[in-house]
Amino acid sequence: MARAVLEIDADAIRQNIKAIRDFSGKRVIAVVKADAYGIGAVHICPILEALDEVSSFAVACVEEGIELRKAGIKKDILILGGVFKGERKALIEYALTPVVSHEAHLRAIEGLDIGFHVKYDTGMGRLGFFEDVLIKDGRVKGVLTHLSSPLDKDFSLMQIEKFKKIVKAYSNVDIHLESSAGIVYMVPFATHVRIGLAMYGEKPAPDYPIELKRAISIKARILSVKYLPPSYPISYSRTFITDRKKKVGVVAFGYADGLTKALSNVGCLYWKDKPLRILGNITMDMTMVDLDDTDAQVGDEVEVVGPHQSFSHLAKLAGTIPYEIMCHLSSRIKRVVV
Repeated sequence: MARAVLEIDADAIRQNIKAIRDFSGKRVIAVVKADAYGIGAVHICPILEALDEVSSFAVACVEEGIELRKAGIKKDILILGGVFKGERKALIEYALTPVVSHEAHLRAIEGLDIGFHVKYDTGMGRLGFFEDVLIKDGRVKGVLTHLSSPLDKDFSLMQIEKFKKIVKAYSNVDIHLESSAGIVYMVPFATHVRIGLAMYGEKPAPDYPIELKRAISIKARILSVKYLPPSYPISYSRTFITDRKKKVGVVAFGYADGLTKALSNVGCLYWKDKPLRILGNITMDMTMVDLDDTDAQVGDEVEVVGPHQSFSHLAKLAGTIPYEIMCHLSSRIKRVVV
């Protein structure tokens, strides 16, 4: 019996991808880097592989691309994080498509008969050529840029306009820049959208115009239930002291599983429909919760993520972003596709 289970709702992912395609009018490049944002790439990619709406996958590095090929993925795989000379053989053997964003990447694939995408820096300040360096090469299959602040409309429109001038130098290539948040700009000259977060049903903004269905839930079991007396400390550093006799549960889920310590004394888990306040510091493998006014017992499941709270909600409470929480999900959490 698993102590913690992450459930992947395959139908919800399919519905979300379809909704994204219907809204944008473009096929999807599914971003599954960092083990599909911690969800589990070998579980997510077979669902996406079967969808006509998904044209290809995007990962960060060659190692991630190899993992997908070994898992049986056949569609194109983009390597977003550049390429080194030592990776030439793997690019050929595993049919991977590098994204070139520096002269050194071009040198790394010199003489190889492979297609590649070119990345331009229009305001991210990370990877990419500036607009005055046009890469004219018959192997170019795609051109992309990265919106740095998609919730900042003025800055994003500036980036889009700059990119529009760049892509005029290219023809018959894939063009992509719209992310989960950036899809709202409906860029007419782009051919694809590059989506990660939204396919899991996580909305990048409160007023997001696409109806999404939550596709991920996480449940963990209660290890212990006991009553603590008044003035009794809970967890490391005694950051919570009981003010009265209190029923306390210990849940088999901690910061090693992905529940960031910043949620200590701030966040909640859920038993049925009841919020369970986190008491004291979250520990590596366990989290203590308030079970007053419940009949919760050892072995019961509590919700970490699900109908009552999203990754985005937890991230807001913790002062971070949902990507960070998701990417920290432990491999010891059992993944199940339902």
